[in-house]
Amino acid sequence: MTRRGFTLIELLVSVIITAIMMTVCFITFNTAIRCWSRSAAVADTVRNAEYALTQVISGLRSAYYPTTGKQDYAYGFQLYDNGEDPEDSDTIQWVKLGTSIVGNRSQLSETPHTVRVWVQKEGRDGPGGLWVKAGELDLHLLADDPDGEVDFNDDEQFEPYPLIEGIQGFDCKVQSKPDSVESDGTPKWEDTWDTSNSIPYRVKLTFWMTPAKETGEPVPIMRVVEIPLWDISQNPVTVSSEEGKEEKDKKGGKSSGGGKSSGGGKSSGGGTAPTGGGRGPAGGGGRGPAGGGRGPAGGMPGMGGGGPPPGGGPM
Repeated sequence: MTRRGFTLIELLVSVIITAIMMTVCFITFNTAIRCWSRSAAVADTVRNAEYALTQVISGLRSAYYPTTGKQDYAYGFQLYDNGEDPEDSDTIQWVKLGTSIVGNRSQLSETPHTVRVWVQKEGRDGPGGLWVKAGELDLHLLADDPDGEVDFNDDEQFEPYPLIEGIQGFDCKVQSKPDSVESDGTPKWEDTWDTSNSIPYRVKLTFWMTPAKETGEPVPIMRVVEIPLWDISQNPVTVSSEEGKEEKDKKGGKSSGGGKSSGGGKSSGGGTAPTGGGRGPAGGGGRGPAGGGRGPAGGMPGMGGGGPPPGGGPM
């Protein structure tokens, strides 16, 4: 019985076909792996951008502005424009309440505090990405004192820290008022905010994300946020005494305890109430709402009617 084997040509053809199939399989598998890796990187980039935008948007919506009846530069929105290219970064600064940006473990979250947000390139100071600086409002206010030793721009006194990586550029634009629109009715966005003692109506934030591929283009992600307290900051109003007490409590002033209140005697209201006993700004001085004595609005007009004030306290 004759045995027949494979010829050399048949073996060569089989090897070539096998090599081609293995090459195709490898290329397909490698392409799938790279696509998966790229998709994961894009997903991480989008997730980082969403996190950063959520923190900044929440911080802007929780902006704080006192209802003292006047505008104050220390509480206004600050915008430093540095260009619009994907590699450029604007800087914004404002006063806020709550845990956004600073975190729920920070003591700053319990009182009004100043925050500054910008994008920093990777270098000696740390990784590239969105950076934050935060500080107590009272300390920041001391920075306005030329003789003081507090400087909010001093990184040793107020140490900045990275909030999120993967962001290479940041652009901010503002719409000052609801009626600030273009001729076609679209919002009029401005690169500068000269009214730094107040808060704009809307803010448009654009973050430029680092591309997944080195040769890729930066990915812009944009959001528009309306700031609730814009009207109070641009049209200051004075709150009532009860709301004023809450305002003081928020700012870390005196809370419930002994002290003189609007009734003239001792009550549960903390500190000296603006319309009550003691030296009040609008009560004409004295120890009652209608009394004389020393007061910035009343001088020394008299003794306030000769009787005790409604709160029952001594004259």
